[in-house]
Amino acid sequence: MMSRFFSLRSSQKGAASFGAIATLGVCSAALCLAAACSSGGTGTGGTGGTGTTSSTSKTSSSTTGSSTTGSTTSSTTSSSSSSGQGGQGGAPGWPTCDTQPPGSALKTLPQVWTDNPASPTPEWIPGAYVIGVSGAGCVANMSCQIFIQQDETYANLMAAQQHAIKIDIIPAAAVHFTGIAVGDKVDVYGQAFRDTQMGANELKILVSPNLQGCAKKVGTGNPVPVAATLDQLTVALYETQGPLLITVPTVTGHVHMPTETFALWTTGQSPGMDITKVTSLSPFFLSGGAFTGLTADLITQFQSVTGVFGIFFPQGGIKYEEIYIRSMAEAPVL
Repeated sequence: MMSRFFSLRSSQKGAASFGAIATLGVCSAALCLAAACSSGGTGTGGTGGTGTTSSTSKTSSSTTGSSTTGSTTSSTTSSSSSSGQGGQGGAPGWPTCDTQPPGSALKTLPQVWTDNPASPTPEWIPGAYVIGVSGAGCVANMSCQIFIQQDETYANLMAAQQHAIKIDIIPAAAVHFTGIAVGDKVDVYGQAFRDTQMGANELKILVSPNLQGCAKKVGTGNPVPVAATLDQLTVALYETQGPLLITVPTVTGHVHMPTETFALWTTGQSPGMDITKVTSLSPFFLSGGAFTGLTADLITQFQSVTGVFGIFFPQGGIKYEEIYIRSMAEAPVL
């Protein structure tokens, strides 16, 4: 029975994709220049995880999207005050998020979800909270992903839906986001759009040299996860409602190597057999992209797991459900 839930995938720190915009150097005419295809990038819409092997486990990162329609009105004035600066360095002219960049629309994250832009649209999103950063922090010249949500707390899973988004940052732009950390309250500027190329379906913010963006720390907060169960976490949920900061109680998993994700199942139940419906635990948001303190090749029971729910989507492959813990304290072992 133990062989039923084996599936391996290595976490790839710093190699997060920036969607299906750049694939083997080939882009769509509409987005190729903006995404700086020549910069390279692999995978589509994912956040962490590389390599696939078979069986019942899943590993992944994120593809999101929103199915809502309509558009919101925008304001053209705003300011970002407070102390702290997220992101450093950069060529002259790169936005700093000290004030709202010209030509951007003032939006909340729920408004971005309602607009669901089909092409890159400049958005100014003040006062959001950081709930996850790949590798525990962006590093210059390495791909990075930052997840933000609108408010610190939500009453339940439904209330949190369409209130968060992924910022996908290609290596050449990552220097502008160093220093941003979980719990920061940030003013954010970037180009939002729904990536539908190569089978992706993800609403996100893309930052590249030709689609510039920024995030400035203006305070701190304490985003609180909402309760969820594994069966509630699906690809459809992520693509239509977005990433979520969640806590799942009493789960079991078969631990692999420190940099590999592994499948989870509800303790006391049998592990799932359908790899497209299995949710895995990922180390992609941890420092070094690796679990610590877990014993490899051991069936392990967890009191709970807490982290960001997202999707990893290799180019044209299976969309894998994942929970990205931000520290080992978020996966206490029984």
